[in-house]
Amino acid sequence: MIPTHVGFLGAASYESVSCVTANFQAFVTDLSHEDLDVEENLQEMVELIFKRAVKKPDSAAVFAELCQHLSEVEFQSLSDWSASVSFRSLLVKHCQAEFMKNLDKEGIHQESWSCLKPVQDVRVTDRLREEQQNTKPSGRFLNMLRFIGELFLSKVLAEKSMHCCIRRLLQKGDGPSLEGLCQLLQMIQQDLEVVTEKEVMDTYYNQLDYIAEKGKRAPRLSLLLRETVDARKMAYSTPH
Repeated sequence: MIPTHVGFLGAASYESVSCVTANFQAFVTDLSHEDLDVEENLQEMVELIFKRAVKKPDSAAVFAELCQHLSEVEFQSLSDWSASVSFRSLLVKHCQAEFMKNLDKEGIHQESWSCLKPVQDVRVTDRLREEQQNTKPSGRFLNMLRFIGELFLSKVLAEKSMHCCIRRLLQKGDGPSLEGLCQLLQMIQQDLEVVTEKEVMDTYYNQLDYIAEKGKRAPRLSLLLRETVDARKMAYSTPH
C-alpha cells in the first residue's frame, strides 16, 4: 500500500523503490527521469531507500548497491552557494541519526531505575541490570545494522563510520548492543581488517572475548560472542 503522503517523488517512485529488487537495472535507469537535483527530493529518496532496506533485510545488499549508484549524485546547495549537497552525505547523516535513535530504544535504560532509588532494593536493581545485559535486540535494530554493514561492503560508508558504530555498541554493552555488534562484525570483519590496524581490531575482539568469559551473560549471548571471536581466529588461520 502506498502511503497517503509520498512527497516530491510521487507514487511511481515509491512503487519503484518497493520493487527495486525485482528489476534492479530498470530502476537505476528509471532514476535518470527523477528530479534529484533538489535537496528535499534527494533527502526523501535517502529516507525511502533506508526504510525499505530495513523492512526487507534479505534485500539489503541490493539496496546498498542502489546507494552506490546514487552516491555520485551531487549538486550545489540552493540555501548555501558555498556548499554542495550529495546523496552520500545525506545518507551518512541519516544512518548516523537512525543508528543513535535505534540504539537508544534498545534494552532497558538505566534512567528507568531511578524510580527504585527510594526503595534501595539491591536485588531488584540487580535483576534489571541482568535483564538489560541479556535481553534480545529487536528485529528492526538488527536489520538496520545489516544494512549499514552492506553499505560499508559496497564502499558507500567509510571505515570511520564502522569504527564509530563498533565503539558505540561496545560502550553501551547491553544484550541488544552486543548481539548487534556480533552480527555486524561477522559481516564486515574481513573487509574492515584490510583498512584497519591489527591492534585496533585486536582491541575490539579482546573486549568481546573478556565479556564472553567474565561478563556473566546468558549462555546464548556468551556463545554468540565466542563464535564471533572464533570466526576471526579461523579467518586468520586459513591459508590465503
